[in-house]
Amino acid sequence: MDRLNRIFFKDNPYPNGHKIKEFVWSGRFEPETGLWFDFHLTTEDYYANDDSYDEETETESDWKAKILWENYHHCTISSTKWGDDGGILVGSEANKLDFENLELTKLVADKLPLPDDWDDDNYHFYIYLLGHDTCADHEITFVKKHLPDTFDIEWRGKIALTYVGESEFEYEFSTWIEKAKFQGFDVSKGLPDNLNDYVNNPELYVIQENLILLR
Repeated sequence: MDRLNRIFFKDNPYPNGHKIKEFVWSGRFEPETGLWFDFHLTTEDYYANDDSYDEETETESDWKAKILWENYHHCTISSTKWGDDGGILVGSEANKLDFENLELTKLVADKLPLPDDWDDDNYHFYIYLLGHDTCADHEITFVKKHLPDTFDIEWRGKIALTYVGESEFEYEFSTWIEKAKFQGFDVSKGLPDNLNDYVNNPELYVIQENLILLR
């Protein structure tokens, strides 16, 4: 089984994973903080390539029951679908973005264990899996560069089935996206006064139609 452009939920009833239907790697400029990366992922229907049943596992747990997965159709993990304040800060005055050396860089968000005073509004990504569940412990790695703005991306994280009342991050997901192209930083909230404050090599970028793009 080719693992590219598929997402796997460890020990769920679909060992071959699920095809990625949509993946968007975008960004934005927040005047108060700097440059952020956003990621949005949607799968095809869980049962698209496997609508079989195993009676022994259907009652074992929610995680193992295909009939339950079918009820929720597909998964979305996103920093943009349910708001515009998620994502990962990648370029600030304190830590400038170095796009030229992004290969093998690992971004981390919502590292477990979460602080005692954590609020649900603090999550950088949200997930719809078996209902509106919760995801954390994200590790997003730019594994291989193909073009200046195009990379293979590996994304790993953990899930709590909060929709059914669970709170522990007992489940894991992993995906490998092949040749993901960066869509640019949205500057609709304002342009940086000096791009050099946020990136190491400002000559690599150009502003076009409210976006900061790689040349």
